[in-house]
Amino acid sequence: MSVNCGRVRSHGWWKNLVEHGAWKGPNATRVGPPTPEALEGIAKLFKTSVEQVAAMVAADWYGVYPDADVSQWALRLTPILDQLDDADAELLDTLARRLAS
Repeated sequence: MSVNCGRVRSHGWWKNLVEHGAWKGPNATRVGPPTPEALEGIAKLFKTSVEQVAAMVAADWYGVYPDADVSQWALRLTPILDQLDDADAELLDTLARRLAS
């Protein structure tokens, strides 16, 4: 993960985050939030927008969620959906409705 985000966060940081979560770590080590400068690299890793990464950081580290009655799944998919052309969006809409029924 470190390499794929342009090394904006170390391997150890990712390992601790995955294994222990935000603010927690081994031997009283804390996994602090990424710096604002790291958001672009993390967005590249997750193939999403810097704004979406900032929202994830706010939720995971500070418990602050967007004021919206939209699920976290929908918020997470928004940047991807916005990149689709009309035909692909229609196809995905049809697929999602079929899977939900």
